[in-house]
Amino acid sequence: MEQKIVAFLIAYLSGEFVALFVFGIIRHRFAAKGTKLNVAIVKGLIERLAVLLGLAANIQSIITFFGAIKIGTRLKDANENRVSNDYFLFGNFVSITIVLLEFYLYSLLMAQPKWV
Repeated sequence: MEQKIVAFLIAYLSGEFVALFVFGIIRHRFAAKGTKLNVAIVKGLIERLAVLLGLAANIQSIITFFGAIKIGTRLKDANENRVSNDYFLFGNFVSITIVLLEFYLYSLLMAQPKWV
């Protein structure tokens, strides 16, 4: 049990370190001025944590749930500007890719003989 927790934390924290760097670049390129940075960072951390927990618990449908929630929160006025939509789409692809890489690292760590 302890190895699972340590492996999970290593995978999650490694991925989030990468996410901070990558999303800094994405935000600089796509984000509209005045974006609430702290809210976006915390929301991303929680979203990726939820998806990684779901995958680690062998609940693959968490990815579908993640997509449905993201689409549902995006249903707004049709006059939304294009830059914001590109930022949203690109950010979500990067976010789910980071979670999948975190899960891959977690799987690799769990495949190792007991090391904790």
